[in-house]
Amino acid sequence: MRKLRLLATLVPLVALALPAAAQLDKFKDWESSPEFVYYATEDEKKAWAGVTNDEEAQKFFNLFWGKRHPDYQKTAQNVFRTKFDALVAEADKRFTLGKKRGALTERGKVLILLGPPKAIASKVESADAGSAGAEGEAGSFLSRGNVVVIQFQYDKEQLPEWAGMKSFRVNFTVDERAERETPDKTADIKKLWKKAIAAAVVNPKMTEPPVYKTREEYEAEMKAAAEAAAEAAKGPVLSAPVRASLEALLAKEPQGGLSLFPLAYGDKATRLMVQLYVPASVAPAGAAGAAPEGMKVALLVRGKDGKDAARREEPAVLQKVREDWFVDVALPVDAGEYQVAALLLDASGAEKVSAHRPVTVTPLPSELAMSPLLLACTDIAADGAKAEEPFVFSVRKFVARGGDVLEKTDGLAYVARVYNPAVDPATKKLHLKRSISIKPKNGSTIDVPQPADEPMIVPEQTGSATALVIDLAGSIVDVNLGDYFRPGEYVMTLKITDVISGKSVEAKAPFTLAAPPAPAKAPAAKAPAPKAPAAKK
Repeated sequence: MRKLRLLATLVPLVALALPAAAQLDKFKDWESSPEFVYYATEDEKKAWAGVTNDEEAQKFFNLFWGKRHPDYQKTAQNVFRTKFDALVAEADKRFTLGKKRGALTERGKVLILLGPPKAIASKVESADAGSAGAEGEAGSFLSRGNVVVIQFQYDKEQLPEWAGMKSFRVNFTVDERAERETPDKTADIKKLWKKAIAAAVVNPKMTEPPVYKTREEYEAEMKAAAEAAAEAAKGPVLSAPVRASLEALLAKEPQGGLSLFPLAYGDKATRLMVQLYVPASVAPAGAAGAAPEGMKVALLVRGKDGKDAARREEPAVLQKVREDWFVDVALPVDAGEYQVAALLLDASGAEKVSAHRPVTVTPLPSELAMSPLLLACTDIAADGAKAEEPFVFSVRKFVARGGDVLEKTDGLAYVARVYNPAVDPATKKLHLKRSISIKPKNGSTIDVPQPADEPMIVPEQTGSATALVIDLAGSIVDVNLGDYFRPGEYVMTLKITDVISGKSVEAKAPFTLAAPPAPAKAPAAKAPAPKAPAAKK
């Protein structure tokens, strides 16, 4: 019975005697790892003995590598650890000895501490009968029974600066049968080992491990940042009442004086030019004919996915055109199909003008092609305007009423962009010939006479341009279109022939010439008042 009691008392004593590391899971064998064996300081070895769980072990591990991170404040990429891992993998591949992994052999130690040598020379020292010996790369001839001498040769260029040596030669006698290897410069290796440990600790005062994002966290952060930047590029957040009005407008049928002109640029960017026509009747001029004050323009461009592609809510910069006004803007949007709503609001927030139109923005073509054809009611001088300003072409600003409607007193001007015309390799010029026709809905096609188009010098393109783009603009009638065409529906066709390549492209645009308002009827003549009865005599 005494023996049984003794055994019973030994059980808890044995449990208490187990090392703290026995409670670890993920890091239970880490003290046998190459990084701990070769680079742990004496203080770190003592500290590791007190680690009791994986959470503490993970913090210790992160701090261990943080102290050996030469640029931890700028990047999570630890070049020291990356090089170490590569050397460990190489040692495991080449220097395995029996059941011992290559990184933990003497050759593996030297390779990991000093880096790759300039050369590795090998020779068979002794062999069993029938075993052939040969010189070559270490590990290529360690057949069972061979004793081989392997030499690592380092010159100053291969040695780390902290080694303080001009050269280093070390021989390893490797007996595979006995699973034993012996270096001939054990003392020198120990000195280098101590120097390597000290040199590796570049952040000795670090007490907390640096915190780095995981790859998933980093990618999620980058994605969120990109989405936030894309959302900000769409424009400011719309106020609630304005958004509600614009969304209600998008739910209706297309309407109003809104002109949309999508264009692709040589650098593959795509933009949508938006112009809202404002009659003087809804925005009368202020003092001395100045634009009315306090007005605001709001725009919403929505894609087929129901998401905003662009938006604006800002003071309206009204520009004069005859007795009326217009406001326009260029919006960067990707290629796609969109619905566009526009509002002009007065200082009180009341809606003065509203419009809604669909539009398709196409990417930069790779072959000869043409943009949609824009028809304008007039074009005005735009001296000093920048080429990227909306609706500015050939130093002229083009103004459209929107909705494909023209009035009797309007003019008729046009703009189109041609992509990828051919260039004559000899003259370095391009030659585009245009022809214009207008067909009434119920009538014969009318060919509009055009002056001869001469070859032109290729205009200078931006450095990032990947395609050649040419803008063609002109005016058919300056004013009083009603003197030349009757009220009704028409289709104008612009055909461009590339004389050099022989190819042609064309674009069509419908327009309606509105009938003048019917004259007011004259008031009916009043019936004569009945005569008063004659007085009786």
